[in-house]
Amino acid sequence: MGSPARLGRELERQGLAAFLAAFPPHSARRDRWAREAGSLDGTLRALVGLFLLGEAVELDALPPAVAEAVPSLADADAAETESGTVRLRDVALLRPFGVWLLAELPGPLVVRSYFGPDSLALAGHATYRADGRCLDLCAGPGFQGLFAAGRCRSATLVELLPEVARLAKLNAELNGLDGRVDVRCGDLYAPLDGERYDHLVANVPFIAVPPGRPFPLAGAGGEDGFAVGRRVLAGLPAHLADDGTAHLAALLFRNGRDLVFSEELAAWAREAGRSVQAVLTAELPVAPDSGLVRATAAAIASSSEGADEDEIAAEVTDGYRRLGATSASWTFLRIDPGPARVTVLDLGRRSRVGPWVSLT
Repeated sequence: MGSPARLGRELERQGLAAFLAAFPPHSARRDRWAREAGSLDGTLRALVGLFLLGEAVELDALPPAVAEAVPSLADADAAETESGTVRLRDVALLRPFGVWLLAELPGPLVVRSYFGPDSLALAGHATYRADGRCLDLCAGPGFQGLFAAGRCRSATLVELLPEVARLAKLNAELNGLDGRVDVRCGDLYAPLDGERYDHLVANVPFIAVPPGRPFPLAGAGGEDGFAVGRRVLAGLPAHLADDGTAHLAALLFRNGRDLVFSEELAAWAREAGRSVQAVLTAELPVAPDSGLVRATAAAIASSSEGADEDEIAAEVTDGYRRLGATSASWTFLRIDPGPARVTVLDLGRRSRVGPWVSLT
C-alpha cells in the first residue's frame, strides 16, 4: 500500500498544488476548476479529474505513487474503485493555505466533513506558539488542527463522527504530520484524559435549527446556534492552560447593535477569569427571504420528505424573532488570560460580506 505522505509529494510534483494555488483559497468551485481544466492534458488532467472534478479515472492513467495510495483512500471511505477505475466519494482534495485536505466542497448542504470560508477565516484569526500544544474541537476533516500543527509542537484533533475522524487521520498522513497529530473520536472533551493545552481552536456548528427539525450534524447549533459553542466554553477552563489562548468561530445574533449573547459571554468571562475579544466581520439579515434563512430552510427540507421550504423558512424566521435577533454576525472569539471582560471589535456593520465569509 502506498504512503499518503508520498501521495502528497507526488501531487505537488505533478502540478496539482500549482493548479489549486492559481485559485483564491476561499473559492473551491468545480465549475471554475472544470473551465480551466479544458486547457490541460495527460497526467495533470487525470489528477484534476479525480481529485477535483469528481470523475472516475482509469488507475492506469495515474502515476504509480498515486495509484498505490488508492487503497488508503478507500480504507478511509474517501474513494471507491470499480472495473479498473477510481473515484472520490463525496469529497475533493483541496489545498487551503498549503494544507492538503480531503473534505466536502463548501456549500449549504455539507453533511459530514465541513470546510468553508469561515474555516479559512478562523485560521487567519488564530495565533500559535512554536512550543505550544493545540486542541482542535469539532475537528471535521482536520483543517484547523493541521494548520496549527505546522506552527506549533503538536495538535490533538477531536471529531464526533468515526468516518470523519478517519478522514482527518488520512489528511494528517497526506501532509506528513501524523507524527505530530493525534486524532481522537468522541464528543468534545470526552476523549481527553485530563490533558491541558496551550491553544484551543473550535469551528463550532453554528446554524440555529428549529426544535424537532433534522439538520446535518456538521452545522446543527441548536435552537440559538450556540449550543455547541456553549459546551466548548463550559469545558475550556479545565483543558486550557492558565496562560493559554483559545479561538472559536460562530454565527452570533444581534439585537440592534448589541450581541444577543453579550451578557452570557460577560458572565462566562467573569466566572472563568478570562478576557474575551469578539471580532464581528459581517452582518447578515435574518428576514424570511435572506440567504441565511433560505439556506437553512433548504438544508432542512432536503432531509425532510415532503417538507415545504417556505413553511420551514417562516419557522426559522420565527425562531430568530423569539431570540430577539434583528441580524446575525460572523464572529471570531479570542480568549486569553484575564482581566475578565468582553470587548467587541465590530467590523461588519457596513458590509454584509465580511473577510472570507459569505453564504454564496
